[in-house]
Amino acid sequence: MKRLLFLCLFSLPVLLSAQVVNFPKTLPQRAWSVGITPAYHADRNVILFDGGGPSIAVNGGYGLLYSLDVNARFIYFFNGPDYYGADVQYLIYEARQTYVSVLGGLHYWDVFGADFTGLFTYTPRYEWSLTTGLDIDLSFADELNPRFWIPLNVGYNINELVFLFAEYNLPISDRSWDIFAIGANFILR
Repeated sequence: MKRLLFLCLFSLPVLLSAQVVNFPKTLPQRAWSVGITPAYHADRNVILFDGGGPSIAVNGGYGLLYSLDVNARFIYFFNGPDYYGADVQYLIYEARQTYVSVLGGLHYWDVFGADFTGLFTYTPRYEWSLTTGLDIDLSFADELNPRFWIPLNVGYNINELVFLFAEYNLPISDRSWDIFAIGANFILR
């Protein structure tokens, strides 16, 4: 039970046009999650809509089934338009120390877009977790412009109610940017 609660703390993705708080475990049925994530988007001269620089995100999620949850987020960008997004996460595989899931969602960040993510997490110890995967963002601007990242997330569980994490999203396409984030997620039953 403790392990399940710990894993659920990680389950709420926060999209910052690349996902932050990456973990493939879904929320338990009828459980809520809330989180806050300050982040920095390193411009590299690729950010569209003047959205680079610092941001702060708040997010919330709800477990529909054991392997399915929904999530919503609002991101305030200090240097650009605000971000609104929602997604659905499905847990594909679960073993003692590994988890794999897929996510799909929609967002509005000056224009509409879609998000698709595949995640893998390894938990070497009860308190620690390491996550990576592939995150894809499609913006439906005048020109369809896909962006790709590899998320690298390290998380630590405190008393099974608070999950602290640090994440770097490595850009792997010309239109992507670096994202650095730290934050906390809380689970409520």
